[in-house]
Amino acid sequence: MNDDSLRARSVLNGTDSVPLAGRRRRPLGELLLDEGLISAEQLGQALEIQRSTGKRLGRVLLDMDAVGQEALAEVLSQQMGIEFVRLAGAGIREDLARRLPAAVARRLQAIPVSDEHGMLTVAMVDPLDIVAVDDIRRLVGMPVRTAITTPDDFQNAIDRYPVLEMAMEGLLKDLAAPVEEDISLETLRRLADEAPIVRLVNQFLEEAVRGRASDIHIERHADLVRVRFRVDGMLQTKLTLPKHTHAQVISRIKILGNMDIAERRAPQDGSFQLTVDGRRVDVRVSTVPSIFGEKAVMRLLEKSAATFTLEKLGISPRDHGRLLQIVQRPQGIFLITGPTGSGKTTTLYAILNRLNRDEVNILTIEDPVEYHIGGVTQVQVNPRAGVAFASTLRHFLRQDPDIILVGEVRDEETARIAMQAALTGHLVLSTLHANDAVAALPRLMDMGIEPYLVASSLEGVAAQRLVRVLCPHCRKPHPNAREELPRLAEHIPEEGTYYHAVGCEMCSYTGFRGRVAVFEIIPLDDELRQMIVSRVPHHDLKRAAMAKGMTTMFQDGMQKASRGITTIDEVLRVVELDRDID
Repeated sequence: MNDDSLRARSVLNGTDSVPLAGRRRRPLGELLLDEGLISAEQLGQALEIQRSTGKRLGRVLLDMDAVGQEALAEVLSQQMGIEFVRLAGAGIREDLARRLPAAVARRLQAIPVSDEHGMLTVAMVDPLDIVAVDDIRRLVGMPVRTAITTPDDFQNAIDRYPVLEMAMEGLLKDLAAPVEEDISLETLRRLADEAPIVRLVNQFLEEAVRGRASDIHIERHADLVRVRFRVDGMLQTKLTLPKHTHAQVISRIKILGNMDIAERRAPQDGSFQLTVDGRRVDVRVSTVPSIFGEKAVMRLLEKSAATFTLEKLGISPRDHGRLLQIVQRPQGIFLITGPTGSGKTTTLYAILNRLNRDEVNILTIEDPVEYHIGGVTQVQVNPRAGVAFASTLRHFLRQDPDIILVGEVRDEETARIAMQAALTGHLVLSTLHANDAVAALPRLMDMGIEPYLVASSLEGVAAQRLVRVLCPHCRKPHPNAREELPRLAEHIPEEGTYYHAVGCEMCSYTGFRGRVAVFEIIPLDDELRQMIVSRVPHHDLKRAAMAKGMTTMFQDGMQKASRGITTIDEVLRVVELDRDID
């Protein structure tokens, strides 16, 4: 076989290309030579290998590392007169993915990329596979235009494909007829234990763990069931199901959580464990009734993630020193404030890991115990058994403690006992819901705690929020960041390099991967204690703390933005501009 005898066959899996009917195409080897992508010597060697092995020329050249996949694909797109698509730089549209289920896309090595003017464009590894194109056309019910992509691009794209569609495809196939809304309890229990539902629930649990999700939301709407994952603090729709599957999915989750599937009108809580890729995960389940049916939320707590350190939290060197100064004292209270999901418990665990030594007795009372820490006695709140924050704290004082962690100060009784423990020689760590660090002080007084008791027992207060971290693989410099926000110009550091989010495969096209905390920390001194006793207003306390060097969460966030850790918009999403410095 010589170069002239090469026929145009698809090469993206390393093949030549087949000539279209009535049209002769130039041989692949000739085109590659003309483009300077291979040498005559390489082509001769490749043809020799092709004759002896029967492999296609493109595959041989790839195996020889004589040409790259992308270069080969570009030449083939010219030869065949079709578009070359780089899937690495584009997201996968969920509406298009629904038309071509993952199982079919994987089998035919095809990814739908656009639909314009009533025609679906599909990027294929083998775009001249007529049988595959016909299968796609019949499945989607519309004309199909083929484009070419590389095997590596396809593999990366199919790894990002909505693979839950595969589970749904099998489920819908097995559930030929819709299940009635008033299904009997016995039938519902049987269906919830059958393979289709078991497979579906297991599938999205596994995908959530692998995708770093912290929560799974399953909610019934008028005409569908929506499954969303919370990743890096943001909810993302991952799957939609027919409405008739709702009762079975919720019942399956209730069975896993040891909950009552017959009770649909009252909220319930449950829990279970699972293992995904060798990682043990605790799942906390909560269900509440809604107008269309129950909503379930599952919180995922990975036990192996309990290796938190202060250095990994994103705390600045200055605040790191201030924090250690507070928590290394032998007694007193240290509080962390912030809304639910702001990382308060993670910071407390990082502090415990730092303080945890053989000669120290550490006790915790939590609701729930989110992560296990070796060498620490952890107690979980259990109201049915009489294990509450306040009563357990009293018992802790008879357990010879050095350090006590209280998951949350929720009421006056818990706050008062914690402060008494601090005044009798114990270090107490806890959380409190307040908007910022200074707001914790009047919050305690609103609970009924006397100002003198707050001032004498409290050693320091911190506040924190979580901002998303820019993906280092795709972030782009944003040189005009300060000019685009003139109202913030005086509050944005002039030095540093600002970036904006782009999106790539590494970050699932969000532009962000992971989160980091922004902090403000106030160590209490005599002047601030006197101001607490005098009940000075919140804004005066904040100004005094700032005069003593406190960096606010907004300022800390802007410093992180100036270092390319996050974006200005992300900081503004979670932290307001400080009124006291505006």
